[in-house]
Amino acid sequence: MAVRPERSPEEGPRSRCAIEHCRWCAREGPACRFCAGTGRWRAERPAADGGVVEWTVVEESCRMCAGTGKEHNPPGEPPEAPLRRRDPAGR
Repeated sequence: MAVRPERSPEEGPRSRCAIEHCRWCAREGPACRFCAGTGRWRAERPAADGGVVEWTVVEESCRMCAGTGKEHNPPGEPPEAPLRRRDPAGR
């Protein structure tokens, strides 16, 4: 079985993550070390086929920077606290 990347409909980095006042999104800083600033990464997902485990390559939005391409919580800096997500109702 050939390994073929699966793509999500999103292309390119987002402007902001889901945290309302994210200090990492608000600044110019280093590119995400996991996706090299692209906002996308390639991972592998296991799939069982008749008792044999095969790996499927999946390309998706980077989970470490929320697809922004900006480094979130770089090593040596204190974490964001408290984490607050944007409320869909605007509250």
